[in-house]
Amino acid sequence: MSVRRAQARQRRESLLDAALAVFADKGVDGASVKDIAAAAGVTPGLLYHYFPSKEGLLVTMLAERGFMPELRERLRVGHQRPAREVLVELATGFGRMLADRADLVRLFLSGAATDPRIREQLTALVAEGQHLLADYLATRVETGELRPHDTVTAAQMLLSAIVLGQVTDRVPDAAVLVELILHGLIASTSTTSQSPPARN
Repeated sequence: MSVRRAQARQRRESLLDAALAVFADKGVDGASVKDIAAAAGVTPGLLYHYFPSKEGLLVTMLAERGFMPELRERLRVGHQRPAREVLVELATGFGRMLADRADLVRLFLSGAATDPRIREQLTALVAEGQHLLADYLATRVETGELRPHDTVTAAQMLLSAIVLGQVTDRVPDAAVLVELILHGLIASTSTTSQSPPARN
């Protein structure tokens, strides 16, 4: 990487850092491009060189500093690994990211509630994450490890449970959550289908 490109990359990361601080302090609606530029020590014009808008900057933060990069990588290299291992790792990593970046999560939830552009981008990223996970589950169905099922719904259940746990400060244990999704709540066939004892 050239020195010039490295400097541009560093400046871009600095702008994202400044934006996160300003958003956390003033909220998405209260923050302006001028505020963010001032916090980063640059002109608004330079900020627009890197990001098209305040909303675009916010969406970039979610896409690059959220869980999607890690999710893509984990599923890219994990297709040949058992579902129990991969899902526990994903659930643990997702929960950790939400906890470590709680300010960022709150920003997006509040921004999505008031700005349809942010809501649209957030919805698209959530859908991508669900479909990546659903595609992985489908590969495990093809290997015979998992029975055929609605993989999109299963992915939604796993990810949504972790998000809800973070919001309510009651994050479920990743291994327990995965076991519930993989095995469900119903008793085993051998238990439920036993005939009642014969009466004399």
